[in-house]
Amino acid sequence: MANTITADEIRENFSQAMSAMYQQEVPQYGTLLELVADVNLAVLEHNPKTA
Repeated sequence: MANTITADEIRENFSQAMSAMYQQEVPQYGTLLELVADVNLAVLEHNPKTA
């Protein structure tokens, strides 16, 4: 059985690691991520066709 992962999984893991590292260095980055998630959710709730 091969232990391979896709390029998408590599990119996702790298992105998550960089985000976690940046949040440690710049605490407000975590707040920004929460704000963006909240705004995105609100937009999708009010405009379901956007999704």
